[in-house]
Amino acid sequence: MKTLKNYFRLLAEDQTVGGGEQFLKPLTAGLSYFYGGGVALLRRLYEGGILPRKRLPFPVISIGNLTWGGTGKTPLVEYFARRVIERRKTPLVLMRGYGQDEIEQLRAHLPDARIGVGRERYRVARGISRKERIDVAILDDGFQHWNMMRDIEIVTVNALNPFGNGKLFPRGILREPREALRRASVVVLSHVNLVDAEALAKLREQVHSLAPQSLLAESCLEPLFLYRAKKRSRLAVEQLTSRRVATFSAVGNPRSFQLLLTRAGIKPARNFEFCDHHLFTRSELEEIRRVSEQSEVDEIITTEKDFYRAPELITEVLNPLVLVTRLRIASGEEILTDRVFHLLGVR
Repeated sequence: MKTLKNYFRLLAEDQTVGGGEQFLKPLTAGLSYFYGGGVALLRRLYEGGILPRKRLPFPVISIGNLTWGGTGKTPLVEYFARRVIERRKTPLVLMRGYGQDEIEQLRAHLPDARIGVGRERYRVARGISRKERIDVAILDDGFQHWNMMRDIEIVTVNALNPFGNGKLFPRGILREPREALRRASVVVLSHVNLVDAEALAKLREQVHSLAPQSLLAESCLEPLFLYRAKKRSRLAVEQLTSRRVATFSAVGNPRSFQLLLTRAGIKPARNFEFCDHHLFTRSELEEIRRVSEQSEVDEIITTEKDFYRAPELITEVLNPLVLVTRLRIASGEEILTDRVFHLLGVR
């Protein structure tokens, strides 16, 4: 099941890909040089006023990252939208629309929020705000979206794999050099419950050296419950303790999903990994079912994000259990609520 995208993802993470590394690593390193130059030039054009930056008529929270995939960005978007709704205000979540899965998941979780989808997110926001009142915009994947001005710049960093091999895409997973982190108003370390105390302490020091003026907070995902795909009947996570399961996922960091289950006492015996936002085919799902049956696992589990990508097909072929999680702020909640909303003028 290793697609071409999977091949280059593993190459960028310096994992064994089964041949060709000695030729492709120098090639991708050269491409990284041109990629980095293009990104730096585009940013300077916006920051220097040569290309226009647009301002919305309400506060904007940008939530983004430095790396490709798996940083816990979308759960943080949902967290802020909920905090806005709790203040009896209306949030507008602006998404480019890379994956329908994230859009559908947010719509299901946030019925009181407005979801705007489109590459031209300023135009999308203006169109929605002309029809109804919007109090705060939350710009998903906004760190490299320089043509829109923002009031707060929040960057998520995955504690499991903060900066990859330190190289830019496509040789590594960085979208910008690590030093770009200094632009962040707030840095949120994600998945902090999945690393040991020593590694977390070193990461805190590294982030502080890269972004000494940025505020620091920490978050983690916690299992909430599971539900059966077909009937949506809930199961407590504890009901699967010590059970052998197979997992399948197409998320930015599948390891975090597997570790989360392990920490909850569930034993992944087989893991099927695909590239982020992968569209499952019937044959792939049937293969997962066949291998899982041969492995004599008790259940098949997937993420909620993966389930929303193809709910009918996944239900028909596998009828798996779907894991629902929630974001918990492990440290710095006052930064992410009182101080951020005070700066935005939202009470």
